[in-house]
Amino acid sequence: MNHNSSVFSPFAISIYAKASYLKHNSMSKFEKARLLESISDDIKKCTTFTKPKISKAALVKSAVLNIDLHKMNWHNQNKFDPGRKIFHYEHYITVSNIRNICLRSENEDDILRILISIPQIVWILKEEDNKLTKLGYRSKRSNPEEAYWKAEIEIVE
Repeated sequence: MNHNSSVFSPFAISIYAKASYLKHNSMSKFEKARLLESISDDIKKCTTFTKPKISKAALVKSAVLNIDLHKMNWHNQNKFDPGRKIFHYEHYITVSNIRNICLRSENEDDILRILISIPQIVWILKEEDNKLTKLGYRSKRSNPEEAYWKAEIEIVE
């Protein structure tokens, strides 16, 4: 997996079209919610093409299980982690934060740059994800570095 901008382009086009529509059209709360949800889904799918980082604890566990998490993503997780009980495919910067940055963008090129540079996936253990959640960082994380530090999650790769 690499940052080939061509694969990110369709996502940038889609997100920009939806963001523009949201800015220039009145709609019901339901319609607005579905468009925002669709932008979030685009961001989630786009991050499948980024190389994941790994927490120290997840790296140790994956070595014991003989799994190369650098080659894994959310879509194939059930094959090596049935029921997603051990590992968590985490957006270091939350999807909602990335979406809000995209919504403020002026054009497709800005969104493309955002999609190439901002999203970071981190494989962490479920127990580490539970720490983030208990600390109130499940989906709101204005400072990811601080949140991970408070949850005692060390990213090593």
